[in-house]
Amino acid sequence: MQPISNYFNRQGALLSTAGPVILLLGMVIIFTFINPRFLSWINLFNLMRQSSILLVVATGMSFVILMGAIDLSVGAIVTLVGVSAAVLVTQGGLNAFSVAASALAIGALCGALNALLVLKLRLPSFVATLGTMTILGGISTWISGGVTVFFRNPDLTWIASGSIIGRVPNSGVLALIIFALASFVGTRSQFGRSLSAIGGGGVTARLSGIDVLRTKAFAFVVSGLLCGTAGLLLVSRTSTGTAHMGDDLLLQAIAAVVMGGTALSGGSGGVHRTLTGVLVIAVFQNGLTIAGIHPYVQIMVTGMIVILSVTITLDRSRLAFIK
Repeated sequence: MQPISNYFNRQGALLSTAGPVILLLGMVIIFTFINPRFLSWINLFNLMRQSSILLVVATGMSFVILMGAIDLSVGAIVTLVGVSAAVLVTQGGLNAFSVAASALAIGALCGALNALLVLKLRLPSFVATLGTMTILGGISTWISGGVTVFFRNPDLTWIASGSIIGRVPNSGVLALIIFALASFVGTRSQFGRSLSAIGGGGVTARLSGIDVLRTKAFAFVVSGLLCGTAGLLLVSRTSTGTAHMGDDLLLQAIAAVVMGGTALSGGSGGVHRTLTGVLVIAVFQNGLTIAGIHPYVQIMVTGMIVILSVTITLDRSRLAFIK
């Protein structure tokens, strides 16, 4: 197995940069050949609408993975925000602005909870966020009563499904704006450089004068805030809140981040590369749907994409041992 490991260590940079782009172009060509409707304007707008929520979640996940941590609660936060928003409309009678503000606050608080568990209780991020994922999932089921919560609020629906620019859905515009801002922060700000330094080595970053605890806390809060935004977009688009509405986003977000070239071990890559990974996942799922492939097969292949992406991007030289 050592020659294979050495090969990926030598070729990892090239594969993680060019590989996703080549794969994306190849999928577009193949799916267009299978069904010419793949490149129709209707399907492209639908693709933007479908990928916008994943892009927002994966953008927040990128900050966390870049510093060498993981947030397994992203799907549960999206679910909690979606269910809470639906209940606030149906039972609380709140307007769209109040629901949106509440959604962002809930997401940020969930991120702050993760930061507290990881930084104050010194729990591994995997364990801490696995616990919050379970807790938030239980709260979502309790709030919804285990049933789907339907609502009708045109103002709230407009947030995701309305259109400010032509026929481009608002969810797509908002997702691209969030991604652009996050990419600028990740590449041009002290915060972004600090995350990369922490992912490369926490002790070295601390000796360099970086406030490691504050930087990590802010990354978890940003991830929670963006998950709150994604939950708001999802519930606005569907006008329903269910106890499992965000379950698929965890695996997809991890796949998008590592496919984009951010190493799961942290320290390399960046938020600006996540868009490519999101497009790979979105085009893949959309193309298979148009081709009539069963959704269960899509889930299986997404899991294989995660394994392949981690195999390519993982920096094995930084691992003391592999179990």
